[in-house]
Amino acid sequence: SAYGMFTYGPVVDGDFVPSQPGQLLLHGQFDKSLRVMVGHNADEGLLFTSPFISNNSAFNQYITNSFPTSASNGAADYIENVLYPPVFDGSQNYTNQIARAALVSSEFVFTCNTNYLDRAYNNQTYAYFFTVPPALHGQDIPYTYYNGPSASVLNASVAIALQEYITSFAEFGRPVGPPGIPHFNMYGTNASVVNLNLSTITEQMDTTANARCLWWQKALYI
Repeated sequence: SAYGMFTYGPVVDGDFVPSQPGQLLLHGQFDKSLRVMVGHNADEGLLFTSPFISNNSAFNQYITNSFPTSASNGAADYIENVLYPPVFDGSQNYTNQIARAALVSSEFVFTCNTNYLDRAYNNQTYAYFFTVPPALHGQDIPYTYYNGPSASVLNASVAIALQEYITSFAEFGRPVGPPGIPHFNMYGTNASVVNLNLSTITEQMDTTANARCLWWQKALYI
């Protein structure tokens, strides 16, 4: 497999997997009786991104390898020049080619899925954003299962708050933190998420509430 990718994985077979999950959510083909709480990390894609993507040609190769039909249907050009243009001044949330590719991986594979769920359930969901540096994929797990001092947990208060949010949601359908911890508001029309940072817990607008996630959900790269 190419760096960060997998030879085997779930595929759409029209039966057990009738369509891409994002498309099923987009078209209302899911169980609407559930209550949903979702979360994602700030840098989900870096671990799955090749460190050898150093120029536009290498980025193009990464895109066409990841989405084999994208070169012929124009999707590759759209991804490279509209969604993730080669602009490295920080305005696109990246300053180099690796971070550019990591954002593609992050949004396509991980973070946009949370936005699909939020919108599918009419924004009547709860969402959190884990940003404790470096906030790579999986680094929220030691916080989720915190059980005493750990080198992987830099702030025990954040870990306990996350656990309280999750367990109260599982029990009551609404996340509630320990005393002194900010209120966990519903996602709502403002796309509100709780930001779990190294030293603070705040509320902000969801970074996945963007045009890129709307495009990915349509699966136009197929």
